[in-house]
Order: sequence, then structure tokens, then C-alpha cells
Amino acid sequence: MLLPLTGTTATFNALLLTIPFAAIHGIRRYGWRRFLAFFAVTFVVSNAFENLSIVTGFPFGNYHYTGDLKLFYVPIFIGPIYFGLGYISWLTASTVLDRADERLNWRERIGKFNVVALPALAAAVMTMFDVASDSHASTVIETWIWHDGGGVFGVPYTNYLGWWLVTYIFFQIFALLLAAAQTRDPQPSSVVVPGSLTQPVLIYAALGLTSIPYFFAAEPGTVVDMAGAQWGISAINETMMTINIFTVVTVAFLALTKIARGDTATPRQ
Repeated sequence: MLLPLTGTTATFNALLLTIPFAAIHGIRRYGWRRFLAFFAVTFVVSNAFENLSIVTGFPFGNYHYTGDLKLFYVPIFIGPIYFGLGYISWLTASTVLDRADERLNWRERIGKFNVVALPALAAAVMTMFDVASDSHASTVIETWIWHDGGGVFGVPYTNYLGWWLVTYIFFQIFALLLAAAQTRDPQPSSVVVPGSLTQPVLIYAALGLTSIPYFFAAEPGTVVDMAGAQWGISAINETMMTINIFTVVTVAFLALTKIARGDTATPRQ
């Protein structure tokens, strides 16, 4: 289990820990081939759109990354973080939808619904985290820098629309892969091995809670974005914590409640 209150590097450390967890859990749940497919899809799609946006401004907006060790224009660690956070978000959304990743059979009405609903919700779940954290990571830490600033503490709204779009695309691709396999062989556990969803949901909750130490440790001061707008660091951190509590933590609580109620004990037939 992640420890969410570990100082003001908590969020980045927690994100890094999602990568090995997703690898271990993903192999057990989906098997090697489908796990590798999920990793490849998230890595390739995310890096392709990140590089595209840096060059053209679509879909996120105009920005650039600082630091070295890049794949073209994007730091090498960004792709694996998309994978780790994406896996946690995917299973959290699946839990909210009563293990929807186990019920993607095209021959069933609920399967047809889940094939679209699960990627759409998973993309929203993943974007919730970015809505809270992006302003701190870019405006305060300057891991990446927005060229034209933006209304969300120096971040443009296009960033969040882009996040939802890009994550929806790779979640939709993976859902279609699972749906094809489950339609060919609808036997239980033929594609997905039922197992505990509590761990990924708890990790998703912990990612939201990592914003708490930023709030308490924030020092007075301001930062200025590339558009010349001045933002208070304390206000950025307070907003990050508040958004996380009422989005990320709340969604995780809903998923944990469904687990505790037994709604996700077995997929309904």
C-alpha cells in the first residue's frame, strides 16, 4: 500500500510506484500478451500525442518539457507514468462499473455498453488526477511549461480536454482488444482472471491524498507563468488538495463502497 503523506515529493513517488504495481497486477489479471498490449498502447499513443502537441499545439496546447533524457521531445518517464496511472484508473473505473473489464462480450447488451462506457469513464478518472496536479507540476515545479499560460493557475483548459481525448483513445483500443477476445471465448476467466480490485482502488485514493502534504508544507510566495500572470503557490496547493478530495478520493471511496457492498464480488450474468 502506498503511503500518501510522505512529503512534498509524494505525488511523483506514488506515480513511480504505480508502474511496478501495474506490471505485476496486470500480468496476473490479463496474462503476458494482453498486459504487453496495454503497455504498448498506452506508451505509443501517449508519446505520439505528447510529441504532436509540442510540435503543433494539438491536442493539449503549446508547451515544452524541461530536463533531459527525452524520447524526441518528451521525457522517457512520461510514457511509463501514463501506463501506471492508466492501469490504476482503468481498474478503478471498472470497479465503479461492476468489473466492466470482465464483461465486454459483444454478444451481450451490457458488453456492448461497457465497451464504450468503461474507456470513457476510465479517461475521466485519469483526467481528474491531472486536473488537480497539472498546475503544481507545471507552474510551480516547471517540469513542463505552458507557453501561453492558462486560466487554471497557468494551465489552459485545452490540456484537460486533450488528456481525456488521449486517454480515451488508448483505453478504447484496449477495450476493443479485450472485447474481441471475450466474444471469441466467453468462458469465465478466459481473458481476465478475477482478482482483488481493492489494491488498485486504494492506490488511486492514495494518489489523491498525496496532495495533502503539499498544502501543509507550502511556503508563501508567488510564481509567474509564461503569459505574465502571477499565481500564489499556497492557492495552487490548496486548490490541488481540494480538487483531489472531491474527485479522486471521492471516486475511490465510491469504488471501495461497491467492493464492500459486494456489488463487484462476481460479474453478473
